[in-house]
Amino acid sequence: MALVENGRDIFESMFDNKVVISYIGPFDGQILSLLASNIEDSLWGDPKRGKKFFKIFIELSQNIYLYSKEKAHGLDKSAGVGLMLIKEFDEHFQFITGNLVGKKDYLKLTEKCDLIMSKTKEELREFKRQQRSMPRESETDGGNIGIIQSTLLSGYPPSYTFHKIDDDNYFYILSIRIDK
Repeated sequence: MALVENGRDIFESMFDNKVVISYIGPFDGQILSLLASNIEDSLWGDPKRGKKFFKIFIELSQNIYLYSKEKAHGLDKSAGVGLMLIKEFDEHFQFITGNLVGKKDYLKLTEKCDLIMSKTKEELREFKRQQRSMPRESETDGGNIGIIQSTLLSGYPPSYTFHKIDDDNYFYILSIRIDK
């Protein structure tokens, strides 16, 4: 009986907090494909807005896939593990992602997010071009172009926070606003 009551509490909490989609687990190709088609088809009546929403979903999901410190245990062991919430408000949606990062990534992401938040739209476009032209040391050493692109698509600066787990690990939460 306690499980049913807890389930109801979780449902009511999500409903009260306007959560329309939630997912926690590996961000692998199969799951992303299923979630993406569901999101694109169900949240928008306007195909143009649906495409923008879909692009932001892909960008933020790829960031978890590539940069999460926690990796999946299934077939795609390179898939990062994280969470995604989409909350609906009267005038906008809030896209929230979260994943574990190490101290090195915590420092890089803090600097990068602060930089992104300080730039105008034109400066952000130029910054994205610069990041794309920079050489990568490894597959996971990107310029966080997904955050830049999501910011450009949404028209709003990202909101982010880190929760320290221990000296080497942080839980990174990124939020992007998307107008209806």
